[in-house]
Amino acid sequence: MSRTEKKFDAVTMMRSIRDRVSAEIEDMTLEEELAWLASQELKDPFLERLRDRAAQQADAADGATRRR
Repeated sequence: MSRTEKKFDAVTMMRSIRDRVSAEIEDMTLEEELAWLASQELKDPFLERLRDRAAQQADAADGATRRR
């Protein structure tokens, strides 16, 4: 069986991006992370929906905390 050399390694790319983002947000509070995420330009509709859901959940959690 012969092997062809990869031109693109998705796993390596994903790990690199994850490490970069993790380093960028590691010392942020939840509010700062949400603001950072909202400031990112997203071209993928799925990621936009994910961002919006995260913001809604944070708002709901914040509202529940204030009611106590």
